[in-house]
Amino acid sequence: MTTSIDRAEPEPVRAPTFARTIDRALVHRAAVSEVLVTDLVRTGPEDFLAGAQLPIGHPYFSDHVRTPVTYDFLLLLEAARQAGVAASHRQLGISLETTFLVNNWSIRIEDPLALAPGDRPGELALAGTVTPVTARNGRLRGVSSDVALSIAGRRVARTRIDVGTAKSADYGKLRFLQRRSTPPLTTELTNVLRSRPAAAAEVGRTHPANVVLGEPSLQGDSVSAQVEPLFENKSLFDHTYDHVPAMVLTEAARQLAHLSGVPTDATVTGCTADFTRFAELDSPLVATAHPEAAADGRTGRTVVFSQDGAPAGRIALEFTPAPVAAVLDGAAGGAAW
Repeated sequence: MTTSIDRAEPEPVRAPTFARTIDRALVHRAAVSEVLVTDLVRTGPEDFLAGAQLPIGHPYFSDHVRTPVTYDFLLLLEAARQAGVAASHRQLGISLETTFLVNNWSIRIEDPLALAPGDRPGELALAGTVTPVTARNGRLRGVSSDVALSIAGRRVARTRIDVGTAKSADYGKLRFLQRRSTPPLTTELTNVLRSRPAAAAEVGRTHPANVVLGEPSLQGDSVSAQVEPLFENKSLFDHTYDHVPAMVLTEAARQLAHLSGVPTDATVTGCTADFTRFAELDSPLVATAHPEAAADGRTGRTVVFSQDGAPAGRIALEFTPAPVAAVLDGAAGGAAW
């Protein structure tokens, strides 16, 4: 696929609005309720401003046992993903008939206190850049996005997401060549029995449907568990997949970190993830957590995913202990949970 970048003049710079969500097709979502982005303003050929409304209560993103409550790092990462995808379509001219495949992503929380909730849905401002990655012949190979996220004028996080791209018509052929067979779909596996899942409270969740791991096993200072999400969970599987998506793998890493000893009231303030191959649905996928040193009283875990004897990905997480509730309450800005 060859793409050309529209070099037309940018829109007049204005603040993003939060009145309604953008077209769900632009962010690759089936349900309007899963769309976070409310506005997209072009400020340059590859630069944009966006708005996103952070839900006041979400069956997945809001389901945590930690207190005080804060906006979750995966909610912020999903907002940045959606903004970058929408900008790729609108500003880089990438067809909607294109599949985006996450190669790697990272997020750094810069101001955890600014993520405290208020009494209204949060208004997240995103300022970012989408950069096309092309082969020598001009064929599009992927897109890199860098996004700064702010709430009530305070910068709270920065993300980077690198995706590969494929024409939707070619994607099935690619998967068949890699597997030498047609992969099953999540919609075909909704009645498949899982092994005994990990306890929800032990992985920082209240609802069992949000548990994505089986029971853990110990090997020295490492902890392993099989990745076994519920495909019926529409917050994790908004549309049909033929693999385990990056969001689920990142959630699995966080849950395994808790099973390995990280307190469930600790907050993820850093995440760096590399996805090296498709995580297949029809073969056991095992996650193993290893302790890592971290500075300033923080705790680190590196989670490695393996399948059929080959590595499938690696995610490094950094956790910050829960702050004193009174301090966090006093720092609440314009955000809401």
